[in-house]
Amino acid sequence: MSIVDVNRMNILDLPDEILLNIIKKLNMIDVFYSLVGVNQRFDRLVLDPLYTNHLDLIVKALLNDNFSTEKQVLSRICEEILPRINNKIKKLTVNQYSMEDILGAVFYPQLYSLSLINFESDTLLPYLRGIVFFSIFTCLIKKTFVYIEDDTKLRCLLTNQITHVNIKMIDKKPTVLDENESNLFALILSRSKRLTDLTYSQWFCSENSQISMYNLPSTSCVCSTLTKLNIDVNDFDDCLYFLDGRFDSLSTLIIYIQTISSPLSNIDNTRQLPKLKCLSLITYCRTQFYDSRVVPLLCRMSNLE
Repeated sequence: MSIVDVNRMNILDLPDEILLNIIKKLNMIDVFYSLVGVNQRFDRLVLDPLYTNHLDLIVKALLNDNFSTEKQVLSRICEEILPRINNKIKKLTVNQYSMEDILGAVFYPQLYSLSLINFESDTLLPYLRGIVFFSIFTCLIKKTFVYIEDDTKLRCLLTNQITHVNIKMIDKKPTVLDENESNLFALILSRSKRLTDLTYSQWFCSENSQISMYNLPSTSCVCSTLTKLNIDVNDFDDCLYFLDGRFDSLSTLIIYIQTISSPLSNIDNTRQLPKLKCLSLITYCRTQFYDSRVVPLLCRMSNLE
């Protein structure tokens, strides 16, 4: 191929396999907005089930000069594109700026995996509690919130069909309370009736922001269907709480522990765990309690693989 031929090449001259590989490396929202409707070939590639079975629809913060543009892009995707592919979507990733629009746009009959990324606790809690909130701008600088109790789309999905949940919390407020995060975790467990796989992590400015089970009764954190849990916790006692029988089907536990210290409460560390086959225990700090705390836990797991 001559230099002249290379200069005359068009992206449409590339084979489908290469085009699809290029498309997969691009932001999915940009792909939908820019390529759907251009021609039949782009429609066939972009709307192919192999591409759309996992949607990553995370949008940038809608608090900048591009507010109207971002909303326009999201609106077009919800109104024109999602109705064409909703039956093919099996996995969905959203953030707090896109969740309400995306979940409310269409019905997702094949959806089983939901990832909620970079949510603030005070944003996600109302949806889990069944409270929809609307903001009414009374003038340029004042804003009034109206709260309406409702069985939100998120709650319906968690109750009726979602089996895999991935939640990543992020909150820049230094006053975030551990209790809020524990309440979030408890609500997710109580709403998710079919849950088998849960990943829950938090990124906060405040210290000691991992999940703590101390203030939660065992009846509020029970899930008989959960087989895999990936979570961050404050201390080793929290790890023992997860293994006290409230998750009796658990076979895989991936747990990140802030500290392993002396016991802070009286928890049974002798109950056998024959169903647990995979354990990954990571701590962020050195500990002198490995022999007295971790080893007895490992001895309870007779079927580790």
